[in-house]
Amino acid sequence: MKYLFFDIECANCYNNCAKIFSLGYLVTDEKFNILVEKEDVLINPKDRFDWYVAKKMMAYPREIFKDLPPFPDFYDRFKEMFEDPETVVVGYAVTNDVHFLHDDCKRYKLPLFSYRFFDVQQLYARQPVNNTAKNLEDSVLSWYGEEPENLHRSDEDAYNTMRIMKAIAAFHNTDLPGLMEMYPDCGGETHDGMINYAWKKPEGEVKKKRHRSGKGKKKAQETETPEEEITGNTMEQGSHNAELFVKFLENVKPKEKIRRPPLLSGHTVTVSLNYQRYHFNEMLYLVQMIVDAGGHYTLCTRDADTLYTYGDEENDIRHTIFAERIAAGEDLDVLPIKALFDILETSELKLSRKPKKDLSALEESEETEESEEVPV
Repeated sequence: MKYLFFDIECANCYNNCAKIFSLGYLVTDEKFNILVEKEDVLINPKDRFDWYVAKKMMAYPREIFKDLPPFPDFYDRFKEMFEDPETVVVGYAVTNDVHFLHDDCKRYKLPLFSYRFFDVQQLYARQPVNNTAKNLEDSVLSWYGEEPENLHRSDEDAYNTMRIMKAIAAFHNTDLPGLMEMYPDCGGETHDGMINYAWKKPEGEVKKKRHRSGKGKKKAQETETPEEEITGNTMEQGSHNAELFVKFLENVKPKEKIRRPPLLSGHTVTVSLNYQRYHFNEMLYLVQMIVDAGGHYTLCTRDADTLYTYGDEENDIRHTIFAERIAAGEDLDVLPIKALFDILETSELKLSRKPKKDLSALEESEETEESEEVPV
C-alpha cells in the first residue's frame, strides 16, 4: 500500500464553498519511507483572497496565482492520485480538506472523488501522552519539541502530518498500517458524493446518560457525577460555569496599556460551540485577549460578523446560522479558530496550559446578590 499525505490551503470559503490555491502532498510506504517527494501544487483560485488569508496565511506572493491554471486543469492528476486503489489518503483535520476538494469539484461541475482517508488529528487525540494540542503546529511541538517552519505551506504541512504519525507509530512500536489497525475509528471514506467518518462526535464531547422516564432517575442523580464536575471545564447551557461566563462577559474590560492591533478592532466575534462548551477556562482567557485586541465577544450568533470554527461544522448551530446569513447576502467571515489564535499570538496548547482563572470576585458578587433582601 501507499500513503498519500496531503494538505490544502484556500483563498476563501465564502458562500460555504472553498476555492483551493494550493494542494501539497507526499507519498510514503508503510514504513514511512518517502516514495514521492513533497510537492506544493499551486492553483489559480479564480476568486479573491480573504483578508486574513492574505495577511497571515500566504506562503507565496498573491500576484503569481493570476497566471496559474485553475483547478480543472489539475483534476485528472488529482483524481489519479486520490482514487488509486493501492493508496490511503492521510491528513490533519482531514475532514476540512475532504470538504475543500468536494467544494471545488462541485464549483466546476466535476465528478467528486472517491477514496479512503485517515485523520491524524483524531489519532493524536487518542494518545496517552502529548494529546492536549489541537492544531498541527502544537502537535509538532508536543511530539518533537520544535516549532514547524513554513506553516500554511501545503507541502510542509503534509510533511509535518507524516512526521506526527511517524512519531506516534514509533511510540507504539508499529508501522503505518499497524497504527491504522489500532485506531480504525480515525478513518473514513468518501464515495458517491457522501462523506462517512468512523468517529461520530466532536473531540472532547462526552456522551451523557439520558433517562427517558422518571424511573431510576433519582438513583442516577445520587450515583452519577455530572459531566461538568468531572472535567471542571465545561459550560453547558444553564450550568454554573455558563452563568459565570455570562457574568464575565458583562464585566470584562480591556487591560490598561494593552497595544491593540487593528485586526480585531470593530469586530464582533464568536467561536464554535464545539470549542466554547468544553473549554471554559480557555474561553475566559480568550475573551480577555479579544477585548484587549479591540474586539467584542458575543454569545448571540446573529450579532457576530466573524465565526471561528472548530471541529465538526455539521453539528454546530452557529455555523448553520452563519451559512443562512451569508446565503441571505450578509458580508461575514468564517475562519478556523487557528486564525483567531494567530491574531492573538497564542495557540490552543498555550491556552490549555493556562492556570485556572480567578473568578472569586464574580463568585462573591453572586453571593451578595443572592443574600440581598428585596423590599416588599
